[in-house]
Amino acid sequence: MTAILGGLKDVIFGRLTWLALINLVVAGTITVFAARAGLTYLVPLIPDSGGWLGYISMAGSFVASVAVIVLAIALSPAISMVVGGALFDIAAERIEKKVGAPTSKGVPIEQGILNGLRIALPALALNLLVIPLYFIPVVNAFTFYVLNGFLMGREYATITAARHMSYQDAVALRKRFGSSVFMIGLACSLVPFLAPLVGASAMTRFIHSVR
Repeated sequence: MTAILGGLKDVIFGRLTWLALINLVVAGTITVFAARAGLTYLVPLIPDSGGWLGYISMAGSFVASVAVIVLAIALSPAISMVVGGALFDIAAERIEKKVGAPTSKGVPIEQGILNGLRIALPALALNLLVIPLYFIPVVNAFTFYVLNGFLMGREYATITAARHMSYQDAVALRKRFGSSVFMIGLACSLVPFLAPLVGASAMTRFIHSVR
């Protein structure tokens, strides 16, 4: 909880505010444009009809519009993680200095983007896989937050720990504190467009404390 609250504070009032705004604006814009493109180009493909077929056509257009919006929501964590991947290590470095963590090995921006893709692609695939569940009330929220919380916690913890140790040791540490890692990831999933920056701060604080 200390790590989560520290991460939220860093994003809202601290060293990561501007980075978080960049991530929010870019990821939010991409998501909105993706939804708008779907509504503009895909929904009109449903043919208009007269008579009783017209009601079916209207219902089909409505269902397709809802499906496009749900798809955009399902994609939002993956989009945010790709954008945030380029900012993750910059944010982690700032928090390391703030909490007095040892100097870590630098990560080039292209590696940050690759890290973001490594997190985003499984999130994208699994969110697309469970899209049918997103149309079921209550189940949709539970699925969205638990699934993305697990993915975010798992990868954010590994990337953060790997800044200070071997990849194998980072994975071992993540597994050792699996429940705490999941809780931090779950908190990140509640704010998907800010998740990479909250995750960078919270995981840096957490990894530093358990080391």
